[in-house]
Amino acid sequence: MTDHNMKKLKTLGKRYARATAMAHTEALNLLAAELGFAHWKALTDASKEGWLPSDEDLAKTGEIVRQAGARTETAVSQGEFTCIDDPAPEEGELSSHKYRIGDHLGDVVVSGEGWDLRIPEAPYKAPIAEIDERHAESSPIKDPSFLAELLNIAKARRTRIRAKIAVDWPRRSTKANLDGVARHPLGGGEASTWYCHSCDAQISGPQVAENFWHCPNCGTHPLNIRAVPFDEENPGEPVPTLGTAQRENPEIRIVEPRLTLHLNEETVSLLIRCALLEDAASVNERLGAMRAEISLIDGEEVWITFDEMLWPENKEPTSALAVAKKLGLDVEQELSLFTEPFAWPDLGSMTSKTADFATTLIDAYEAHGVIKR
Repeated sequence: MTDHNMKKLKTLGKRYARATAMAHTEALNLLAAELGFAHWKALTDASKEGWLPSDEDLAKTGEIVRQAGARTETAVSQGEFTCIDDPAPEEGELSSHKYRIGDHLGDVVVSGEGWDLRIPEAPYKAPIAEIDERHAESSPIKDPSFLAELLNIAKARRTRIRAKIAVDWPRRSTKANLDGVARHPLGGGEASTWYCHSCDAQISGPQVAENFWHCPNCGTHPLNIRAVPFDEENPGEPVPTLGTAQRENPEIRIVEPRLTLHLNEETVSLLIRCALLEDAASVNERLGAMRAEISLIDGEEVWITFDEMLWPENKEPTSALAVAKKLGLDVEQELSLFTEPFAWPDLGSMTSKTADFATTLIDAYEAHGVIKR
């Protein structure tokens, strides 16, 4: 046996350090402990006296690295160290309730019958559970013990995603050096103090690296973390270091996930006005349809006020009445005198073509008035 296995073990130590964002020496000591040594120095001292890691030792260590999400066991056994793929969606069952877990844009998403649980990528932001209102009384998400177990499952998934990120990013992006300098994983550049352009907070290199480049104050994404403050004269206050920082408590929402038609005044007015335009036979009537005042009274009646100079007094808006009937609404109509948009209101009753109306209108203003642009 050669020292080839020893080189593989050292490489696994580097990969494990990156995947877990811990110090290299700490990762080596942890792997040495798994192989029965007090620390990495004890392991290297033993190697100088003839001890070398066996294939079984490498397989055991490789499994630890694989569980951290850094490499697959196959890659370890072949001595290949390529980037892992994003974890594929998985299905499971908890307390007889089936679920599916995956990720979307860095967030962990767990879905079951009538509920969804989203754990944000930002480490300390609150998980959000949404319950379909049709299952509001029977949803298991409302059981604190079920929700706690589900969060533990999601946490394990989150660890794998973070490990993937740590492997892809530069080492200095997940572990600041002794001077507190960290490197931005997306924009590059190194600094010991970083600035949030969302909340104007100052963030130290170790803080932002540990928080995977989300602001520990407001939770914004890495693209809002910059090496210079948004306002150099007012760079903001430093974010305090919290030794026991944890995720906020889950937020539970009752939602209606189905597409919903809200028959409020805005929607009803839009439909009625569209029908009035369908009823209009001339330019004047189209102008009347657009300028009509439409109100919804107590959710039961539509009140339409027409401009008497634009909408004929005896013209029934048949399409609008048909739409109102479909919506289960009564209709009341009245005429009123509005402020005219143009002079010579009779011009619009002579044609149904807006271009012809515009030509006649311009000619009339050129002959008898003023046109300002």
